[in-house]
Amino acid sequence: MTGCPWLLSLIAMQPTYRPSKIARARKCGFRARSKTPGGRKVLASRRKIGRKRLGAS
Repeated sequence: MTGCPWLLSLIAMQPTYRPSKIARARKCGFRARSKTPGGRKVLASRRKIGRKRLGAS
């Protein structure tokens, strides 16, 4: 396809956010938080606040 370069860039663009529940759970979930000292601190502070859900679910 030849012609407008801006048109080619529009065709090549992809969405920047593609949600995946598995990727989210692995990155921000309870078990991921439990593995690191900083994550455990986050869980502790969320427990202190009284959150119903501590990690992404």
